[in-house]
Amino acid sequence: MTVIKAVVCVVVLVLLEVGAAMALLPSAEDTKRIGQQLARAGHEAPDEAAAHETPDGAEDEAAHAPSREVSLGTYHVVSFNPSTGTGTAIDFALFGVVLAEDEQEFAERYLVHEKRLNEQVTIAIRSMQPSDFSDPGLGLIKRVILEKVNRALGKALVREAVFSEFSFVER
Repeated sequence: MTVIKAVVCVVVLVLLEVGAAMALLPSAEDTKRIGQQLARAGHEAPDEAAAHETPDGAEDEAAHAPSREVSLGTYHVVSFNPSTGTGTAIDFALFGVVLAEDEQEFAERYLVHEKRLNEQVTIAIRSMQPSDFSDPGLGLIKRVILEKVNRALGKALVREAVFSEFSFVER
């Protein structure tokens, strides 16, 4: 009977912790909004960051400026995991969304840093777990690649990463 009481206490304690964690953790939308605010705050002066927000927290029209899709290359990444004995082959065309006004600067920086950018994308893909590729929107992969691309360019010019013809094969 003592063992049953102990098990029940542990189960109740775990359930309370899970409930508290779910209540305190932000939703996916909140996380995205906070991330965008922090990214803007890191690249702008505080008064400029406040100018991009309306009182209700929505982005203003400046955030929806005309944009262009630019090619970031076609990739064929093959990797082997010796611990599991499996290999993966990932094929995709990568595009980036840049503001129309930044397209010329992007083109100049891309020409200078193209090889570094390709290397960073390849490293990012190889560092992913096979489960990351099962996400229909590839959200984690897009965020990691976006960060790596902007870091390789030396400036946050790419606003979004877009995949085309994405193929993932695990052998």
